[in-house]
Amino acid sequence: MADYKLSIEGFKSFNEFFYRELKEGARTIAPGENLLISPADGRLLAFDNIDIEKIIQIKGHTYSLQELIGDRQLASKYQGGVCFVIRLCPVDYHRFHFPAEGVPEKAQKIPGYYYSVNPMALRKKARLYCQNKREITLFHSDNFSDLLLIEVGATCVGSIVQTFVPFKKVEKGAEKGYFKFGGSTVILFVEPGLIEVDRDLIEKTGQGMETKVKMGMAIAKRK
Repeated sequence: MADYKLSIEGFKSFNEFFYRELKEGARTIAPGENLLISPADGRLLAFDNIDIEKIIQIKGHTYSLQELIGDRQLASKYQGGVCFVIRLCPVDYHRFHFPAEGVPEKAQKIPGYYYSVNPMALRKKARLYCQNKREITLFHSDNFSDLLLIEVGATCVGSIVQTFVPFKKVEKGAEKGYFKFGGSTVILFVEPGLIEVDRDLIEKTGQGMETKVKMGMAIAKRK
């Protein structure tokens, strides 16, 4: 709790505690315009040279980017690019942030279910991310072209709350929004040829292992 603005006694409900705010400086934002940072605390998988028709959900299950976002033309921009998936557990900090400097468009809401996103559920439910409630933001970044930011609701997440102002410039690490109670996922897509993903993330993902990350940590650098 030393990382957060309020002590336990300062919250009026468990939900307020769940989407608690960090103290200033509680997370270090990796400096440098060439570094892309993790937009959230959680457990990360990284996939490069992706096939947008068969994006890996978990071994044995795939989904298409068009089905996830409902836009074939936009999806085509990310063929051969990079996909980061950050799974947030109930114990994690549940606000999400911008991974670079730039200008966000308005978030697009897609209704859906609230299936669990834990590894067991991902193995049993094909195309789970395409069935859950989600919000999609096209982000015109200064140094990484157009990033696609997606928040996916999960068990008990009745609300995805966006706190940013559309079409207003934001700094790297600025708050984008938060999830109310439950599990959830943040997905980030990067166009091809722009970044080099940290090799340990790619290697661990290939072994079926998630990597614990915190918001602000560098996860890739511009080529």
